Amino acid sequence: MRRRVAAVTLVPLLALAACGSSSPSAGPAAAPSSGRSGGTTPSATSTAAAFNPCDGLDAKPVSRALGAKLKLTTGTADAPRCALLPVKKGGPTFELSYLWFDGGLDAAWKTMQIPAGTVSQPHIAGADDAREVAQQTSSALAISAFLQNGSLIQSVNGLALAPYHAKRMQRAIRAILTQLSAKAPTS
Repeated sequence: MRRRVAAVTLVPLLALAACGSSSPSAGPAAAPSSGRSGGTTPSATSTAAAFNPCDGLDAKPVSRALGAKLKLTTGTADAPRCALLPVKKGGPTFELSYLWFDGGLDAAWKTMQIPAGTVSQPHIAGADDAREVAQQTSSALAISAFLQNGSLIQSVNGLALAPYHAKRMQRAIRAILTQLSAKAPTS
């Protein structure tokens, strides 16, 4: 069941990544870049400092919102990653990613195949737009959230297996989005 829920959760993220951009895009599997060449192909090299959504992310407020301890994982220079993982085995997990997309979240959203679920548009301070999709079953809760700050779109995929606390998961996602928006680069 975990694989099925995780696969469904990744659909919006993969669809968003397929939207394209007039700026280089990167995710955790590629070398992140905050620089843009103005071309239409992704660039793994840049003279600007590398960007990682985990830069400035603090696990403590998210852990408090969730009611369970999380640890921040950033991967390595060769394999960057941004995740909040449970200290206790089987606890909720959060994977973060980003891409540069000049069309904005509204344009990207229209091209995505959003899985069935409850969609909301939370207000996140400093963000141009934010969306959440929650999929809840008796065995798991998956929340995919997207945040736009300028041409930067960041995503969070959260997964909690039963027994889970839906309101705490939502509070944790909002705590992550708030931090991401506050630390979003301006270019």
